[in-house]
Amino acid sequence: MRCSRRDWIRLGGVGCLGLSVGDLLAAETVQAAGTLGRAKSCIILFLGGGPPQHETFDPKPEAPVEIRGDFKPIRTSVPGMHFCELLPRVAKAADKLTVIRSMHSDINNHSSSGYWMMTGRKHPAPGEVPASPDDWPSIPSIVGQLRPSRQGPLSSVVLPERVVNNPGIPWPGQNGGFMGRTWDPFLFQCEPHIPGFRVDELSLSEDVPLARIGGRTSLLDKLDQQLQSQAKGDALAGLTRARQQAMGMLTSGPTRRAFELNRESNAIRDAYGRHKFGQSVLLARRLIEAGTRLVQVNFPREPGDLSSGNPLWDTHSKNAQRLKNNLCPPFDQAFS
Repeated sequence: MRCSRRDWIRLGGVGCLGLSVGDLLAAETVQAAGTLGRAKSCIILFLGGGPPQHETFDPKPEAPVEIRGDFKPIRTSVPGMHFCELLPRVAKAADKLTVIRSMHSDINNHSSSGYWMMTGRKHPAPGEVPASPDDWPSIPSIVGQLRPSRQGPLSSVVLPERVVNNPGIPWPGQNGGFMGRTWDPFLFQCEPHIPGFRVDELSLSEDVPLARIGGRTSLLDKLDQQLQSQAKGDALAGLTRARQQAMGMLTSGPTRRAFELNRESNAIRDAYGRHKFGQSVLLARRLIEAGTRLVQVNFPREPGDLSSGNPLWDTHSKNAQRLKNNLCPPFDQAFS
């Protein structure tokens, strides 16, 4: 990890995990001892725009009509717990969930509130804020740095697209921040719901056997060593790590096979939903099974909605219609 003196000072608090400089320096010891949490892997489903709690997990059945909203509460598998009627599948799995209904903030815009969710740190600036190299690192970045995968080439992945504000401005808090681009999570922009989905970049040419790829990798390693002795900063380190991930995906059979969704039965693919979100969640599960530590699945935008007044879960208009027809059904299906 290459950091400036200023970055080392700032890293002294990586606040969402309560880390000190000593903790970072002892990261390998922590990993070896297995004390960095008990979870072996994690999937984050990020619903950009913010789902309304009273029309998802907290319907408030005893509240006045004007607060309850347009939909009815339904019973779940947990006595006394009610979800919105738009989540019937999730309601049946409520006994496997921990629902937190007390989270709140005083932030009234999406990018800085999303920053808080994705980094664990409150953004110092009010209003909508752009991404910056001085941002705190995202949770996937922290996992990639402190808890790298030992079973595959990918430690943390974000798919099927980046989270953006209209008209396409990336939210802050999605990358390595002041840790450097070296620790950006692997962003995989994909359309896994399209029939015949495949990743051409992960297909090995019959003209280039694995042994020859190994020779090329060795040559690149020697070039890297020479360049690193002359280069400054972490730009080369980031490039090297990205190249190592790419080569790892090419040569790792389990990782390459994880992207082959056609290996799943039609019944399983149908259960997750043949839409972009459903197949992205299925792909996330397969990547976890192949050794990836963390996968963040961002709820995908609909085609042409970068100028829409109610994109994603940001339902400032046609709230009931969008929840019923566009948002809750794919979430209910894939999450359950």
